[in-house]
Amino acid sequence: MTTPAAPPTLRNMDLEEHLNDPSKKQHYVTTMFDIIAPKYDWFTRAFSFGMDSAWKKELLGHVKDKVKPDGNCIDLASGTGDLSVAVSKIVPQGRETGIDISPEMVKIAKARIEKDGVPNVTFQVGDMTAIDLPDASVDLVTIGYGLRNVPDFKAALRQIARVLKPGGILANLDFARPRNGLWRFMYLTYLTITGNIAGWWMHGEGAVYGYISRSIAKFVTWQDLSKAMEECGLEVLVTSPKLLGGVCLHVARRKA
Repeated sequence: MTTPAAPPTLRNMDLEEHLNDPSKKQHYVTTMFDIIAPKYDWFTRAFSFGMDSAWKKELLGHVKDKVKPDGNCIDLASGTGDLSVAVSKIVPQGRETGIDISPEMVKIAKARIEKDGVPNVTFQVGDMTAIDLPDASVDLVTIGYGLRNVPDFKAALRQIARVLKPGGILANLDFARPRNGLWRFMYLTYLTITGNIAGWWMHGEGAVYGYISRSIAKFVTWQDLSKAMEECGLEVLVTSPKLLGGVCLHVARRKA
């Protein structure tokens, strides 16, 4: 008889050590998302007090007229597939591919489209810092809360610029590190306390959501993210900061 695999756990991983070491960060993040996958949608809605849905609707509102109905689109850090399915409605004659590093997230996303009968979406396990697609082959890239989680977000931006067609669009939504010191302290303290409580309550591991504040503290401001996009070959068209810079929406276009 085959012994069942042990459930994933973060208990033997030091969060600071893994956040500070790019060679270890992805293993931590993948394990974390495998743990939270079954409750991810509920947590995201509850933790944002419902604002997540409005932010994603706004994000897609900026791009729906910038991609043709037969466009080729990818959703990086696709999670359980909510953004991927929304994009598929913008390209009814096109193709949407959700790509996520977490096998458990991909499994849930596949079950979602099978249940809902969404014909033009597929999901696969993949790494946004090494996108397995040809150069200049994609019309639209969407990302929801993904760049902050990779070991090298600039490497991901360079990959995105590579696979986008000239004039192709990146639509990104993510947490950011607030520039104002007082607000940053208040914001991260709130996220630390509530994240740890939610992690222990829902998964028996505070670190699964306590990670959010720690990762934001080590990320960049939304202004610096705009600058990084420009440096990596993308022209920023729209920025829309939320929560005094604690969250930001970016829409950018690959330079010709």
